[in-house]
Amino acid sequence: MMRIEGRPGSYAALLWIGAALSVSVAAQGQIPVQEYAQRREALSRLAGDGAVVVLGAGEPLRDHETFSPAPHLRYLTGWAEPNAALLLITQGGMQRATLFLSERNASQEVWTGPRPSLVDAARMSGLPTRDISELIRTCDSVLVTKAPMKVIGEFRGQYAPMGQAVTGDKAFIDDLQQRHADASITDANRLARQLRATKSSAEVGLLQTAIDITVRAHEETMRMAAPGWNEFEVQALVEYVFRRNGADRPGFTSIAGSGDNATTLHYWQNDRVVAAGELMVLDIGASYGGYSADVTRTLPIGGRFSSDQRAIYELVRAAQVAAEDVMRVGAEPNAPDVAAATALARGLTTLGLMEAPDAMYDCDATGQRLCPQLRLFYMHGLGHGIGLEVHDPDVSDGVTWTAGSVVTIEPGVYVRRNLSEVLADTPRNRALLARIQPALARFAGIGVRIEDDYLLTAAGLDWLSRLPREASEVEAAMRAPRATAPRPRDAALVARYRRGLQ
Repeated sequence: MMRIEGRPGSYAALLWIGAALSVSVAAQGQIPVQEYAQRREALSRLAGDGAVVVLGAGEPLRDHETFSPAPHLRYLTGWAEPNAALLLITQGGMQRATLFLSERNASQEVWTGPRPSLVDAARMSGLPTRDISELIRTCDSVLVTKAPMKVIGEFRGQYAPMGQAVTGDKAFIDDLQQRHADASITDANRLARQLRATKSSAEVGLLQTAIDITVRAHEETMRMAAPGWNEFEVQALVEYVFRRNGADRPGFTSIAGSGDNATTLHYWQNDRVVAAGELMVLDIGASYGGYSADVTRTLPIGGRFSSDQRAIYELVRAAQVAAEDVMRVGAEPNAPDVAAATALARGLTTLGLMEAPDAMYDCDATGQRLCPQLRLFYMHGLGHGIGLEVHDPDVSDGVTWTAGSVVTIEPGVYVRRNLSEVLADTPRNRALLARIQPALARFAGIGVRIEDDYLLTAAGLDWLSRLPREASEVEAAMRAPRATAPRPRDAALVARYRRGLQ
């Protein structure tokens, strides 16, 4: 039993104090066991008396698929193995935590490799452990006492080791509710998202390493990519640099979209040969210690932006600067979005791609619903939090940016050749197309995105992903003599990785 002393305090204070007590561990790329304990204490404070079940992710349904740990469970325990769950019971300021997981199965390990035993897991996590098959029965015994139960999981997949196929946290809740009709069982994912929005110094250290590795992959691409390369060669180079410098894996599917592919937001095929004079949107992020970076650059293949490409690029960069200037602790949550959108709308109007900064178009064939013309060329959000997920909890999840938030700013402009197919066929839209046709002919096929990672502090915004981003800087990097092989692994990055394994 662990006593939670004192009055409820801010979670950010708990994390920063805890991280300060273990700076040497955090500097090595590890999160200390005591910090996980502080996170569970913070969750108990938010959840109040009762039980909290945190579901992990099940074993992949096919043994050739990659396992991805459930971020909420990993955040609260550090545990990154399949078929696990955490049970927290809090009563009158007293907390009891138990980690449930699969016991070792030597015959199964022929396929999966060695897994920690319950004893090993207890030593590694600092938590008492029980077999996952006991979770449902234990939850039943808690609910019989009429204690309220909250469930956290956002679970994907099947949870067969619990004795039945449970296909999500809602199904888990429904299963318990059927047997305990009068019990209070609720989804509490929002509590975990609220906690995860503020990063500790240890988390920032892991994110900075992921970002540094990602920056190095961008630098290698600038040194080596040339006309005649296939997009998949760029992807292969990027992911080679990731692993060579200690990353776990890509944090998401690498995007290397050239030519018209640069105008597709989540392009992933990466199978086109790149020609001189084209742009490539390279949106990549290394995962290190489970934490993912997310950095994008738009590269002029051959070394120079055309005048039209440069006009769009500099407009996107100006929008990024506008958002940076207003992103502060205490600012209105949508202030950066408004600043970037305002800059883009004015610029696109000047270039002739919009009729006016506040101009609209018909969203559908009825002509009754209007949408901003800006959304024809900039159709995604300005940015997001990063952490254990590349889209970590952020303002879209109902949380507020605070000191300790690590976020992206990623404006873009995408001029698709088939814009006439995107627009509903209405008189208003036909008139719009006629007016902007000269600009469409100039800029069609140009896609630009610039994305950087930042730490929000009480003093302002720290730029973490330091990499050429002004048009002239990117051109200079692309015009340098072509390298024939990547540089040797970064000794400092690899040293961080090796210390993290100790």
